[in-house]
Amino acid sequence: MITIYGCGALGSRVAVKFKEAGIDVQCVSRPGPHLDRIRSEGLLFGESNGELRTVRLDLFDDPSACPPADLVIILVKAWQTPGIAPRVKDLLSPGGFALTLQNGLGNVEALQGHIQGDRLLAGSISYGAFRPEPGVVRSGGDGFIRFGPVQPGVDARVVLDLFLSAGFRAGLEESPWSIIWEKVILNAAVNPVAALTRSPNGGLLDSPLTMKIMQVLCREATAAASAAGISVDPDTQWGQLKKILEMTAGNRPSMLQDIEAGNRTEIEAISGEILRQGEKASLSLPYTEVVYGLVKALEASSASGVS
Repeated sequence: MITIYGCGALGSRVAVKFKEAGIDVQCVSRPGPHLDRIRSEGLLFGESNGELRTVRLDLFDDPSACPPADLVIILVKAWQTPGIAPRVKDLLSPGGFALTLQNGLGNVEALQGHIQGDRLLAGSISYGAFRPEPGVVRSGGDGFIRFGPVQPGVDARVVLDLFLSAGFRAGLEESPWSIIWEKVILNAAVNPVAALTRSPNGGLLDSPLTMKIMQVLCREATAAASAAGISVDPDTQWGQLKKILEMTAGNRPSMLQDIEAGNRTEIEAISGEILRQGEKASLSLPYTEVVYGLVKALEASSASGVS
């Protein structure tokens, strides 16, 4: 059994892929219109421009009512992690793994105090998904899942086999830290720009101006990673970023979806953490500072009802 903790757009897409591969999967989601519609009518799921199909998912809004699973995949927003971390261990069967594929920095640290070290995995996912309305999720393009054990030497091949059996493109590595930082660099370059310009991934690619801004943001985030002890080549990262944007051209990044829905974003766990890392190393990160401030201003406007 697999449990998806966080059944938003991406969590729903991951659950559908397991479900349609014949692998037992269940979801934990906060109460709201999305959960209510899936419970009553099933999830309407489809490719970005394809026909929707109904997929029935097992949903729980109370984690304590959810049966234990061999794998818990955590896909809640980064700012929610401290609140849900104490509940994750109770969702694991004996010998089960918890895997965070969330955006941003700090998720592993929030989980470590509650999950046994050799049971915790971390990584990233670049599959795209967006939710045009509650109960409806569309694919935003295929990507890749990469993860590794937080505690060195742990054998997590059984988890890799689950992903491969479901048809995911996935890879297992010895350590998750470079994987996490590479995803943070991608998010820091793409998500704030998408949120501020209200552009899907393909729209970002079409604009020379947004491409220039994202390239500078990519270099600033790479510098912060290097200051944190993670060696990442900025040119390689920029090439990977462009490739992912092309693969997921129809996707609407999560930060854009949050701004459009008037929800809190993950800007603190992404650009905010990069700025804090940069401050420790006395780095100047002016583009990151600007987009961080603008997204925070958008959040405040949304919270006060200003459109």
